[in-house]
Formats: sequence, C-alpha cells, structure tokens
Amino acid sequence: MFKRIPIRKTGFTLPDIFAVALLFAFLAAIVSVANHWAGPPTPPGPVDLSLRSLPQALFLSLSRIFLAYFVCLISSLAIGYWAAHSKLAEKIIVPLIDIGQSIPVLAFLPGLNLAFLALFPESRVGLEIVAILTLYTGMAWNLMLSFYSSIKTIPREYVDIIRAYGYGRVGILLRLEIPYAMNGIVWNSMLSVAGGWFFLTICESYTLGSQTFSLIGMGSFMKAAGDRGDITALLVGGSVMLLVLVAMDALVWNPLLRWAQRFQRMHSLSEEEENEPVLNFFSKSKRITSFIRKMRRRYAVQFYVTQRRGKKRRKEKDWRWAGYLSLLLLVLIGVWGVYRSAEYMMQVPREEWWKMAQGAGWTFLRVNLVLLFSGLIMVPIGLWLGSKPQLVKKMQPIIQVIAAFPAPMLFPIFLTFFLSLNISLSVGSVFLMMFGAQWYLLFNVISGVAGVPPHLVEVAKTTGLGKLGIIRHVYLPGAFPPILTGFLTAAGGAWNTSIVAEYVVFRDKEIVADGLGSYIALSTYKAQYPQLVAAVAIMVLLIVLINRLFWARLYTLAESKYRLDD
Repeated sequence: MFKRIPIRKTGFTLPDIFAVALLFAFLAAIVSVANHWAGPPTPPGPVDLSLRSLPQALFLSLSRIFLAYFVCLISSLAIGYWAAHSKLAEKIIVPLIDIGQSIPVLAFLPGLNLAFLALFPESRVGLEIVAILTLYTGMAWNLMLSFYSSIKTIPREYVDIIRAYGYGRVGILLRLEIPYAMNGIVWNSMLSVAGGWFFLTICESYTLGSQTFSLIGMGSFMKAAGDRGDITALLVGGSVMLLVLVAMDALVWNPLLRWAQRFQRMHSLSEEEENEPVLNFFSKSKRITSFIRKMRRRYAVQFYVTQRRGKKRRKEKDWRWAGYLSLLLLVLIGVWGVYRSAEYMMQVPREEWWKMAQGAGWTFLRVNLVLLFSGLIMVPIGLWLGSKPQLVKKMQPIIQVIAAFPAPMLFPIFLTFFLSLNISLSVGSVFLMMFGAQWYLLFNVISGVAGVPPHLVEVAKTTGLGKLGIIRHVYLPGAFPPILTGFLTAAGGAWNTSIVAEYVVFRDKEIVADGLGSYIALSTYKAQYPQLVAAVAIMVLLIVLINRLFWARLYTLAESKYRLDD
C-alpha cells in the first residue's frame, strides 16, 4: 500500500524511538490503572468539578473504554465467526445477540454490582469491572452483527478460490474473512467506542436503592455538572472531551480507515490516497517492519496453509466438541436466567403490568419514529457520502467527532432549549433518542457503499446511468446488508437510549416521559428488582418478536439476493 522504505542494518529511526516511547507509556498506564484499582473503595462524596480533577478523570475514563473495547473486539470476532460457520450456533447465538442488544445497560448494573462487589469487597476492582462490563453491553452487539453478516455475504467464488490454494480455517479467517469485513469492523469499532462514551455517565455514577456508587471519570464529572446545573463545568468538560475525540480521530480512526481501504479496492491506491501521515510515519520504522516480516515468515505456513490433512480433521473435531459444550453452557445459563426471572416477575402486582404495557407502547412508538426520521435523513446522506470517497475522507473526522460525543452530556443543554419552548420530554425524547441511534445507520451505510466493487460502478456508467441511477441500482443493492445491519443496530440503540432519554435529572429536578425506558430507569434507581426484571422481559420479548418476524426475513433476503457474487 505504501512506498517501500529502505531499511538500514543498524541503528534506530525516529519512528522506532517514538514506538518505544509509546510502549513505555502504555506500560506506565497499566501500572497506574492497576494501582488505582488496588486502592480501597471510598464512600462516594461530592464530585470535584475543578479543572485539576480533569486529567485523572479523563485518563481513568479512557482506560475503561479501552479495556471494554478490547474485550468487545475479541469476543465479537469470535462469536461472529462461530455464528457464521455453525448452523446450530447460528440458531442460538443470533437470537441471543438480539436479546443482548435489546437489554438496556441499566438492567445489567444490579446483578453485576452485587456479584463483583461480593468478590472484591476490599478494593475498587469490583466497581471497575462492573463499569467495564456495563460499557461492554453497550458496545459489543453491532460489531458482532457486522462481522457475522460480512462473513455470510462473502462471494462464494472467493471462498472456493482460497480453499483451492489449500488454506485452512485460520488462513481463510486471516486472509479472506477478516480482510473482507475490515471496513465494517473499523466503522463499527468507531460506533462501539462512541457507544461507550454515550453510556459513560451511567457506568461511572449511579444509584441502586439507598446506595450511590461513583467512580472518578469524565462520566461522573459531566453528570454531576448537569445535576447541579453548572454550565461552566459542562462547557469545560465538553471542550476537553471534544479535544480528545478530535485527537483520537486524527491519530487512531482516520489511519485505520485509510488502512482498511486497501481491503475494499480492486485497483491500486493513488498517490494521494497513500499519503496518510500516521501510517507513513510508522512505515519508516526499521524495527516494526522487521518484526512483522519475521513473524510472517515464521508463521505463514503454520497459520495459513493446511499441509497435514489428518491433523486438520482432528483439530476441527476438537473445536466442534468445544462448541457443543459452549452452546450447552449458554443454554443452561439461559434456562437458569429464565427461571430466576420468572420468580421475580411473579411478585409484580397486576396494575404494574398494565403500566409497563402502556409504557412499552409509548417507547415502541418513539423507536419507530426514530428509525423513520433516521432512515429518511441518514440513508440518503450515507449513500451520497459513500459514493464520494474523497468527500468521505474530508467529512469523516467531523462525523466521527459528532457521533462519538456523549449525547447524555449534552442533554442539560437540550433540556434548557426544550423548557424555553415549552416542549415536553415526551416529544423531546424522540430527538434525544436519535442521538443514540442514527449514527449506527449512517456509519453502516457509508461502510457498505465503500465496499461496493468499483468495477460495478464503471459498468453502470457505460450503460448510461446517471449519479442517481448508480446510487439506486448499484450502491443501494450492493450496500443492502450493511444498511440492514445499520437499521437493526439503530433500533437496538434507540431502545437502549430510551432509558436516558425518557428520564433526566436537571438542576436536581426529575423530568420524566411516560415509557418503558423511564420505567426501567426508575425501577433501577429505586432498587425495585421485580419490576425491573418484568420491564426488561417485556422489552426483550417485544424486540425479539420484531427481529424474528421482520428483520430476520430481510437478512435472509440480503444473504440470498444481495450477495456480491459475480
């Protein structure tokens, strides 16, 4: 992809020195986080809103998001691969993903809190793990669905060719499946991290019954500033967040997106496309490039090409047994969870069930309005941007920063606007929910359009199709599977966002909109666990029914009709 840089036999280059410095900084960060975790738990006091508290708060929040994303990436690749290659696993895992993305993050807090505080009562480890796992539940599902759908829609001839060369399962994964899905992985990674920022205020500061739990971080900082109505602290904290997001986009996401483009193009990149400063800087490193080449030479045959057929069959048999045992464990956990949930729900009074049903109707209406408005706005914008790679390159940093900025931290500003215009939260919550859902759709549309082979566009141009015709007849069908994933994850994001959009605390005053999201939030904060379990069960049942009766059929259509087979 980039120009080959001559490597001297001795000495370090500037990129080598910088890489070593980054390595030492990473190790120092690990030590600092470990020391913080090992400290004794302290009772929550008033959050420090001074400027001197921001560096530590930002560092700890970044560490939680990084750890949650690392677990999210590994598990998403493993689970997506498993579901795509096993019919039995697919029948169990895909519905479980539907259930997982439909459960609000608040619903996980009580159980995780009780379990890990009991395991680690003498340190902060329990609360930190609770925060990371709660962030994980708001980050993982779209990445799992993206990788799963990408594998399921790989053109058949690609698989036939790579098998003809003798590649084994690991080789197919590394040489075909991950590269084919790379564009979607990077875009959905951006979405996952944005989801982590979104739910940061919930994970770092929350109340369960009479107990309040608070961690040092940007989420608790911004939540305290919003609760107190401290506009100055909100603006300062928001400015710091904005600078961090801009830096992450420039140093992390933009280089990764440019690197991922090489897996989506069927022609060599132009000189301008190759000119990515961060990647070009590290490509000049002697030590990094030498290490990568040695690893590829040493493990290429072992990982990529299957030479011992008998050994391959034994490994596949072992993995199948491991898969069956894992599925059995998942089923047993699911049965136990259903049994315990039924015990809780039997304690819920009849009038509460009617109240939850009404709330479910209101939230269902808001979710569909969010999908309608998001689809009308984001699908055309995504198709237009995705068809113009140079424009995507210019607009991507702006889109990424806006999408990643935690919308709950801006809710106090929006509420001030709503109150000044006498707009109730019942209406304003639709606008707030869009901030948690629309980016899933936009990013998946852009990713899907970027993955359409350029030769299909060239053929369409030779037939006389104009720009709108190409978008309608080439980009829209070619990007249909990612667009579908975007709608599905946007729906899950809207349901999840309802818990923070339908119940807001502003200037120490509760503002509530009737809905299932606000019911779940209030049940969590009041530690009314039977009502919480019942409300979550209603939300899960409703979402799974919609997914099975509507979205699953569209996925079948995408897999059969809209594969990019030649």
